[in-house]
Amino acid sequence: MMIRRKMTDIKQIWTDQESTSGKNVVKKRIDSIPRLNCFIGLIGATGARMFQLELDSAAPVHKNFLRKFRGVEIQAIPFSQSQTEYTIILLEKELTDIFTMFIEDIIEKLNTVSESQQALTLINQRVNYWKKLFSRVTGELLSAEKQRGLFGELFFLRLLLQNTSNLIEAMRSWSGAESANQDFARNQNAVEIKTSKANNSSVHISNEQQLDFTAWDHLFLGLISVTETTGNQNSLSGIIEEIKDLVNHDTELIREFETRLERVGISSDMIENYDEISYSVNSRRFFQVRDGFPVILKGNLHNEAIYNVKYQIAISSCNSFEVSEEDVLKTII
Repeated sequence: MMIRRKMTDIKQIWTDQESTSGKNVVKKRIDSIPRLNCFIGLIGATGARMFQLELDSAAPVHKNFLRKFRGVEIQAIPFSQSQTEYTIILLEKELTDIFTMFIEDIIEKLNTVSESQQALTLINQRVNYWKKLFSRVTGELLSAEKQRGLFGELFFLRLLLQNTSNLIEAMRSWSGAESANQDFARNQNAVEIKTSKANNSSVHISNEQQLDFTAWDHLFLGLISVTETTGNQNSLSGIIEEIKDLVNHDTELIREFETRLERVGISSDMIENYDEISYSVNSRRFFQVRDGFPVILKGNLHNEAIYNVKYQIAISSCNSFEVSEEDVLKTII
């Protein structure tokens, strides 16, 4: 009940400020934080809601404390020789409800704080927590299934980078980032990676072209089985950083990698949000898709009106087509 009452109070403050601000910036001090000067405010010209904390100018504001995330911007502007205004601004009015809860959380945590640097550290901790919620609310984060699939692709990309000196070609072979039917392709050879939770007895095929081996000299199906737990030991963000390390911090290659990540839905400022699921790889198996493999081909449908065919393959039926990981890597690289 207390949280609901506070939320209503803040919304009412903003409502009152909207009716009186005109084009000015208006602020109201938060009395429940007695040891710091904190304000709820509104930028009249844009209608943007804000929370503001007056800092001692001696308090260093690290660049990590000035992050921008979906719908929210954080600024630190010198106000005088002795003060800096640290301001959290809502950019998208439709996110007012979650922004209100975000600010309420900050206010609650600050009511016993008396020192600027401690306040900044605490606010940064809450920002790290809430920006993930903002991303979920706005649909920016990939689903758990898509995260798992991307981890599998990056796991194989890491294998390629670890087993070749031609890092550029290995990176560019990752065609899944380009929405291709196969996840990796180079020199008329391709690999499709499927990642699933442990004990999955079948694999899902997205369309009739995904395992169409007639278009390739060699086509392989890679199955990666994982167990998911909480934590960041082997997270998606962790493997992304490992891949950056493997390309020897080559600026151009890292930029190309980040561009490909953006195409699959992870912008560079969102990478750290993917640290909550840890993946433990239980097994990885590879199969050559060729004559006799249990697959639906476009040429066998005998009707152009039939397309985008989804189906499942029992993994046990593929045993005779299994090949070594080494053979796959040699073929692709």
